[in-house]
Amino acid sequence: MEKKESGEESGNLWRRATSGPVRLLSRIKKWWLYQRIQQQIFFSLLLVSLLGIALLGSVSYRISSRAVEKNYQLSHESTLKNSSKVLDTQLSPIIEMIRSFLNDEGMQRVLESQTADGRRVFTGEEQRVLKSVGERLTKQENSVNYVAFMDLCGHCYLLSNVNLGTYDFYRYYEKHNFLEEIWSGEARAADGREVFFGSSVIGGIPSQGFSIVKYLNAPDTLKPMGYLVVDVNSRILDKTFMTGNEGYATNEYLIADLRYDQLVRARRGFADGQALLEDFCRGQQQRYLFTSVHNSITGWELVNVIERNELSAESKLIRNTVFWCGGFLVILSFGLAMSISRTITKPLNQLEQVIERVKEGERHVTEEFDESEAGRIGQKFKEMVNTNLELKEYLLTARLNEREAELLLLQSQINPHFLYNTLDSLYCMAIIHGDDQIADMTLALSDHFKLSLNKGKRFCTVADTVAQIKDYMKLQGMRFGERFKLSVEVAEDILKEEMLTFLLQPFVENAIYHGLEPKLGGGTIRLRGWKEEEKLYFTVADDGIGVDDITKLDSGFGINNVKERIKLHYGEDYGFMVKSGKGQGTEITIVLPLGKREQHRNGESYVPAGSD
Repeated sequence: MEKKESGEESGNLWRRATSGPVRLLSRIKKWWLYQRIQQQIFFSLLLVSLLGIALLGSVSYRISSRAVEKNYQLSHESTLKNSSKVLDTQLSPIIEMIRSFLNDEGMQRVLESQTADGRRVFTGEEQRVLKSVGERLTKQENSVNYVAFMDLCGHCYLLSNVNLGTYDFYRYYEKHNFLEEIWSGEARAADGREVFFGSSVIGGIPSQGFSIVKYLNAPDTLKPMGYLVVDVNSRILDKTFMTGNEGYATNEYLIADLRYDQLVRARRGFADGQALLEDFCRGQQQRYLFTSVHNSITGWELVNVIERNELSAESKLIRNTVFWCGGFLVILSFGLAMSISRTITKPLNQLEQVIERVKEGERHVTEEFDESEAGRIGQKFKEMVNTNLELKEYLLTARLNEREAELLLLQSQINPHFLYNTLDSLYCMAIIHGDDQIADMTLALSDHFKLSLNKGKRFCTVADTVAQIKDYMKLQGMRFGERFKLSVEVAEDILKEEMLTFLLQPFVENAIYHGLEPKLGGGTIRLRGWKEEEKLYFTVADDGIGVDDITKLDSGFGINNVKERIKLHYGEDYGFMVKSGKGQGTEITIVLPLGKREQHRNGESYVPAGSD
């Protein structure tokens, strides 16, 4: 129930939302239809000109903007690739020094000899050995803030290049196990490769740098020994930003670690650097244009950012120039539209005046039209009007021929009257000689012919149609005996309704000869009739043998004749339907309109009752 109400509410909201635009379009359409052709042509040409100029300006702006953006990206992609190479050069000495530590036997001996004794620091002698190893790096590279050695048992040693925070480092790792931190897990997963982090991973010490972490494996046995963490000052990254005098105020370079959506370094220390990085990660490029290059050593992205509005300044100049030129063209198109509309509508106005004079009674047109398309239409109309007299003569001739045909029809009715008189004479002779069977048969045949011919009329009542079928079944009963029965169920309220003559008998005849006669034993034909929704319905059903292919029922002359007569007099919406099956009998449903409806060229008309 709630879903239904929700659906109805959504439908109401949709209708309210669309009703406004629909009404507006309806008003525009109504206003447009009331305009003269001259105004319609004028506004159409003017609108096409405006739309063309607007489209040209928009397309030129878009194309030029994309061209500028593409050139900018290609240029800065090359710059970023060079910056990536510089970054590799800056980091190479540190990486080579880190890798050389693996060959130091003293460091290997210290890291491999440790056991889980509960301590979190190396002994004094072990620290002196590790210090001598770490100083090779800290003294050579001023950019290195800290070097930390950690074995697999949790022992730690920190060598600071700035002599700050050493105590905080040890205090932090008394409470934390570095083996449970994320950076150590990633280092283990790298299996000896250096892993770069955009910020310092060493706990307890503030740092403005980034970390290089290496999982140490013994060179000979490849047995894990521990971890080496090198913290590098971020200022070393500033040397990687290779930029020229670009003249863009919003131009910015970023280094980002996309694994953690982390900003590593920005060229100018953008306050919105992290926000820019978030837009880059989400693919939001509506406001900013991003160009990026991947550094394979660090796994970081080098990104250039610039506002699109700054890049599109030149494109906007092109667009504005197009619009200014377009404005001048609009003025020209205004005058051109006026001239063209007047040229086109002049013969149309001339034609309108001629039509008005013809409407008032003029039958001979002498107006001269030009050679335009509209003028040729006026010339054709002139020829049509001037040949109107010939058409009138033709119609008079057609009416005379129609009257002659009616006379022939009256003449043809003489023969049916002769037939009726002859049948009446036979009936009297049968009565005189006491042959009741022949008398009944003659009377039934006479009544049948009278109802079938219907005095030459095309329509008869439903009651006459039913009587005709009963007479027909009486004649068939004299031939087949009591083998076939007729059941009639026709509603009383339709007996006086009128219909085309001889529509139902062909179906009754089909039921006898194709349904009941081939069947062993007797059979029944059921005739039903009723009205529903201004329509007449009749069914002729039998319990005969039926048919597999109902198309066979359409092959007979009588059925085809009925079909064509119904279409001719009532239209394509009326006719009959057949339902049949082998051994299941046949049922035919005929659908007719109420009243004596006839089809004409220009629509439908109802013939009053009693007329022909």
